[in-house]
Amino acid sequence: MEFDRDFVETLERIEPILTNLGLPHFFTGGIVAALYGEPRMTQDADIVLRIQEDQAGLLVEALEPKFLVDRDDVLGAIRKSRIFQAIDLDTMVKVDFHIGEAVPGEFDRIRTVQLFSGSSEYPVVSKEDAILSKLLWIQKGSHKSRADVVAMLFAPDTFDLKFVREMAEHLGVKPILEELWNDAHSG
Repeated sequence: MEFDRDFVETLERIEPILTNLGLPHFFTGGIVAALYGEPRMTQDADIVLRIQEDQAGLLVEALEPKFLVDRDDVLGAIRKSRIFQAIDLDTMVKVDFHIGEAVPGEFDRIRTVQLFSGSSEYPVVSKEDAILSKLLWIQKGSHKSRADVVAMLFAPDTFDLKFVREMAEHLGVKPILEELWNDAHSG
């Protein structure tokens, strides 16, 4: 896959910080939609992060030399399992940190892949969990996620459709999955 040089630089800068702090994490969002479906532009990097409140200070200190980040936003996101953002001061690429799993057990299904030509490997969400996460975003009103799900469902690589259907039922998004599946097969 080809990504903008600024985007690649930001990921190359952020990955070692999270790894060196020992914070479980994986990449998700547009970057994995492109990996598992159709290549597309993405405006930001999305990272799911497992972090405790007492680790917030270390993360902020590690990010601050190269990223604009607000300590109070980080703490609030950790306390409420929501998103906080950091802006790479060199590239101006935004990184969205999603606190905690959207899909139960997704940290157990992480894959490592080479995202860019010549890059090291990065932890990414599994294809099944990427589909499920995008279904949750559709439920919240994301129209871009609809195209991402369809592209992932019909990409040539295999995935566990039975698991996706069962977990979609559990998450309350199975009607959306079936609608997209049926629409794509009828057209």
